[in-house]
Amino acid sequence: MVTFELAIGILAACLATALLGWGIGLVGLQARCTESAGQIARQLGRDDQQAADEARGRVPEGAAVLVSEAPTEVAVVVSVEASWGAFGPITVEGRAAAPTGGR
Repeated sequence: MVTFELAIGILAACLATALLGWGIGLVGLQARCTESAGQIARQLGRDDQQAADEARGRVPEGAAVLVSEAPTEVAVVVSVEASWGAFGPITVEGRAAAPTGGR
């Protein structure tokens, strides 16, 4: 009887650990999206298209980049979908804006 309870307990602990690891991975993915959005927004705000293209090359795999330009600022959203088996897909995104510097 104790063996069965121990087996179920270990299985539950392993599942909880795997879900926790996936959650930590999502936080890391969100940080990468936010960092990429910030880099792209800064470079477009400086009107440096070449550096912005390099920053677009460093977005997470499968990510979509949406750029909105206004007269005084550039806003960038980097979003990507992540899933783990039956859990997901979950959309993770990072946002950033930068002033255009009066260009």
